[in-house]
Amino acid sequence: MAKWVSSSALFGAPDLVAKLGGDWATLPAAVGLEISESLEPTKLIEVAALTRFLALAAEQLQCQSFGLMLSQYQGFSVLGSLALLLESADTIGESLQDLATYFPVFTMGALIALVETKGGIEVNYELAAGTGLPHRQITELGFGILVKEMRRHIPGWEPEYITFRHAPPDNSFHHRQYLGKTIHYNADRNSIFIKRADLEKPTCVRSTEVHCALAAQYSDLRDATPGTVTAAVETIVRAFMAHETVNLSKAATLLGMSRRTLQRKLAEDGTSLAEIIDAVRADLALSYLQESHLKVTEIAEILQFSETSALSRAVVRWYGHSPRSIKGGVAVTLDAAYLKAERKRGSENWRTKSSLRS
Repeated sequence: MAKWVSSSALFGAPDLVAKLGGDWATLPAAVGLEISESLEPTKLIEVAALTRFLALAAEQLQCQSFGLMLSQYQGFSVLGSLALLLESADTIGESLQDLATYFPVFTMGALIALVETKGGIEVNYELAAGTGLPHRQITELGFGILVKEMRRHIPGWEPEYITFRHAPPDNSFHHRQYLGKTIHYNADRNSIFIKRADLEKPTCVRSTEVHCALAAQYSDLRDATPGTVTAAVETIVRAFMAHETVNLSKAATLLGMSRRTLQRKLAEDGTSLAEIIDAVRADLALSYLQESHLKVTEIAEILQFSETSALSRAVVRWYGHSPRSIKGGVAVTLDAAYLKAERKRGSENWRTKSSLRS
């Protein structure tokens, strides 16, 4: 389905475009964004349009780190009232848990997951499937904001490591400046590692009363928001993709519901686990082919294909071109009829969501 986000996700973009010598009057329009410099928070834009804008701005302004630079104009405040919930949490760990839990209320165009690991957690961040667009700019925008927020709570903070699915930039100056010194590219996930000791540190502003009240409100809103179960399943599929293909029983167990209940909820969203897995594979295959230096054999292994030829057949089915052609730079898009149907379904879900909010 089409994914939506508040136009606040572009906060600072007019200033950055001007700083880099671009023309705000024409750049958003080139990707179908009808939006003024005021960036009204109540105005919704498609995440696909936001992603296209970031990619086009990076290309036309000859700034490979455009998304990362834009993050320095932003903070969790772009999340609207959700930022108040995160701010009122007792610890950084609690704040990040709230972010992962309630982020689908802000948008389902991107996915956040916290993965427990030795000594801390990995914060995984992904563009949701279904756009057929590059990930680099929107991923670096999200990670830039997260690191900036961590440094607000812990001055001078640096993550132990960051991993990106895409290849390194031609010039990594801004990456070292805004993200830290230890960054691994061409990886099997987008992640930031945060040590447990840092998770236990207090947030700048803490209020148990405010946090409890807002958490209750957001919990109700999340439960009433269409598509949250599908988003949760996609998050699980992405987290396990490099290690195993998730089945319905495993996904249901991780979500704390029965297999039958999960199957029913996905059907209500107009999808199934098989369709979600296929969409995630299609999305990641294109991202790796266009944005990483990984070989096709390595991509096939990450996406859990039994052999390279199986990946090649799937890529042709999804995009009408071979992996080699896509790596060579041929322009590809998802099937137009598929996108039209998904956009219509997404609009219907957002109308339902808006009525629930009012």
